[in-house]
Amino acid sequence: MNKNIIISTYENDKLLFKNTTTALLEDNFLTYHTDNDTILINLETFSFTKSNNDTIFKLTNTNCTLKLLELNKTFDIPLKYLNFVHNINGIIIEYFLESQEYPLKIEIIIGSDI
Repeated sequence: MNKNIIISTYENDKLLFKNTTTALLEDNFLTYHTDNDTILINLETFSFTKSNNDTIFKLTNTNCTLKLLELNKTFDIPLKYLNFVHNINGIIIEYFLESQEYPLKIEIIIGSDI
């Protein structure tokens, strides 16, 4: 089912960007596209995958990986913490990677059917 969504991304609680787009919500998976990336979120077991022509970034409850497609190499990125909340109104994903200076938070408000 297609849904309107509002995505807000924060770094260290400062809004970096806010975007309104359309997502597909089907079988506990939310999929949407940005200018360069395809985002897939498993709402049941939690995984967040962001892919494009160059990389695949995957975040789960226990680890984070980055695959460089051109080199066919996958790197583990140490995860300091992760918080995932999913309810009827939306999704909040907060994570802090060891390689980051500040934590990131993604808030997705799930709106009406299209």
